[in-house]
Amino acid sequence: MLRIALGIAVLATMVATSMPAAAQGMITQRNRLYVVTSASSAPVTEVMVNRFTENFEGVQRPQVRVTGTGRGFEVFCAGIGPETPDILVASRRMPRSTFENCKAHGVTEIVEIRLGLGAVVLAARRGDTAVPLTSQQVYTAVAAELSEDEIFAPNRRTSWADVDASLPRRDIRVIVPEAGSGTRALFEDLVLEAGCRELRPIRLLFEAAYRRSKCVTLRTDGRVIAVRSDDVVSALLASPPGTLAVMSFDQAARAAGNVVPITLDGVQPNPASIAALDYDQTRTVYLYAKRQHSRNRQGIGVVRGVREMLTEATSEQASGPGGYLSAAGLVPLSPADRAEQRRIAERSAVMSR
Repeated sequence: MLRIALGIAVLATMVATSMPAAAQGMITQRNRLYVVTSASSAPVTEVMVNRFTENFEGVQRPQVRVTGTGRGFEVFCAGIGPETPDILVASRRMPRSTFENCKAHGVTEIVEIRLGLGAVVLAARRGDTAVPLTSQQVYTAVAAELSEDEIFAPNRRTSWADVDASLPRRDIRVIVPEAGSGTRALFEDLVLEAGCRELRPIRLLFEAAYRRSKCVTLRTDGRVIAVRSDDVVSALLASPPGTLAVMSFDQAARAAGNVVPITLDGVQPNPASIAALDYDQTRTVYLYAKRQHSRNRQGIGVVRGVREMLTEATSEQASGPGGYLSAAGLVPLSPADRAEQRRIAERSAVMSR
């Protein structure tokens, strides 16, 4: 009886390994992809997931979980296995510290793909007078504390004219995404820190973390209002004239002409200035995939579809000029860069830092 049982087990294994790929899906530990995305990248992710489901017969629509970028990195790096995500779409590149945290939890084979370019912008309602600003003026308007005689004190400026005499005497009202969102992090990095880092009182601060806190801590006196990233556009449209809002370029592009990005540091954000990297507040949207979750040649693995998603995301139909990711607000990479991303996807090449 023991010999018969062993024979049956061996036969079952031989049959399983010779089955066609569609049938081998039964050997995976989960029946659909699990994707985590930042709130600002969620529209891009939704479009990509929908097209993936349409283009690959027999796959279930991936599960999508929307988090802040920082939280998304934490969830993605939590480990390997069916309870952890397969793919992360992020509005900024994975920091080295996060990469090391991934490795510490066993996530050692990560594929990094650049999907396209976007930007963080300040926008006004259509019809409002859009006055060009600099990053330093924005920092001065929204920072919780400013240096007065080399002593930091609460920010008392109430109008843009108080920030710079060349600006209109209009109340300072700025809507920002809540802390933890990818767009908020980019605003802090690319606008606030850019606007304050060269100021002498900031440069005199020795500790880096303390310097950053002085740059990115926002006032809480009602001049700056934080809302969910998804609600920034609607909050701006419901606000008094003259209000500005911080949002991603793709959010502004999807607002059906109701909001207008303003010129920042002398450059108007548009597809051309973003593609040329002339607009300093440009960002890259990244896709991260766990190669360890891909099925092997015998069809065994965590889930079906990791390689297929990489192929779909880097196709010209997705990321090229006029592709569906462009319709979602991303500006395509250069032809050479797109070809490089396709090569990475084809080989499932593992990133190194």
